[in-house]
Amino acid sequence: MGKIIIDLNNPKSEYFITQNEEIINNYLSGIQDINLVNELINKVVYDELILYVEEEFMYFSLCKTSYNIISQNTFVKLQNNALLPQFLQYSENMYVNFDYENDIFVNSELGENYLKKNIPCLVHLDKNNLIFYILDETSFILPQ
Repeated sequence: MGKIIIDLNNPKSEYFITQNEEIINNYLSGIQDINLVNELINKVVYDELILYVEEEFMYFSLCKTSYNIISQNTFVKLQNNALLPQFLQYSENMYVNFDYENDIFVNSELGENYLKKNIPCLVHLDKNNLIFYILDETSFILPQ
C-alpha cells in the first residue's frame, strides 16, 4: 500500500490552482456531490499526482473508472486484510474506484479482476487534503 498526500492549498505545480480554481473552490466551500468529487480526483491525478510518483507508475489507470463512497463494511474488510492502515478511521469522505468482493478487487463496471488493468485506490478527502491510498495485493509502497 502506498500513501500520497496532496494539499490543495500548497500544490507542487504552480499552475494547478489557477487551472482548477473553480473546482477547488466548489469543493472547499462544501459542495461534494459525486460528479464534483470525481472531477476533482481526476484533475489532481493528472496535474499533481504525477509529481509524486515514479515515472513507471501507471497513474492514468486511477482515472479509468468512477469513484464512489466506500461502504463501512468494505472499509473494515480492507483493514482486516491489512490492505489499509489500522489507525485509519472510516469516513463518508472516502472514495474508491473498485468493488471488493471475496477478498478480490473487482472492477464494478466490467465485472472482472481489477488488478489486470487498473490500480485500486482509496481517496480520503480531508479538508484541503486529498490522501491517496494505492492498494495492491503485493503491498508495494510508492515514494512520497
